[in-house]
Amino acid sequence: MKTPRSPSGVFVAAGCLVALCPVSLRAAEPSFEFLNPDDPAVAEVRRLGERVVDQAGSVLLAEVRRTLATNTPALAVAKLHLKDFKLPPAVTGKPAVTAVRRTSLRVRSEANAPDAADLAALRKIQRQLEDGEPIAKLLVQKVSLPGQPAEWRVYRPLATPAQCLVCHGSKGDLGAGVADNLKTFFPADQAVDYTPGSWRGLIRVSISDSPPGK
Repeated sequence: MKTPRSPSGVFVAAGCLVALCPVSLRAAEPSFEFLNPDDPAVAEVRRLGERVVDQAGSVLLAEVRRTLATNTPALAVAKLHLKDFKLPPAVTGKPAVTAVRRTSLRVRSEANAPDAADLAALRKIQRQLEDGEPIAKLLVQKVSLPGQPAEWRVYRPLATPAQCLVCHGSKGDLGAGVADNLKTFFPADQAVDYTPGSWRGLIRVSISDSPPGK
């Protein structure tokens, strides 16, 4: 699949997203609808989602720089997981962040495979890129999962920073040991052959009106 180039100023930097893998079937897929991000009814959710996306993006880039400064790219393959990011604490009476994850149409690790709602968001951005349309800076969904409280999802597109090409660049040009470790840790890996600034996928913030345990 051709990797579309991103218009400048639209995407948040992806960091080295090493936890992306092929789409898997789910036992129970969510139902969902896209909402207008500018609707005042979703303003509080949007603000919270944007703030957490910004924070997660900063943590990702810091983690990438720190890990690559002390490890070879081959060793870094298994170490970058947004592990240093902590969810903001819930505030009584306010929407609460329940998860932050990344996903893509070309994934590396099973942990980040998209469900049906994620896939719809990914395909929406893909169509905009392929059709030459303005790229959505933000997507908002209301999602219902069987047997679970409804949740909001706030998505932002991710771009590929140049430093991430050591693990996500041209498959034939990966550094010493990188290709071998990718085969070991992620045998079904598809997250290669990216170029600087190309679209990588989405970062997603899940938000609930009912924090866990409430």
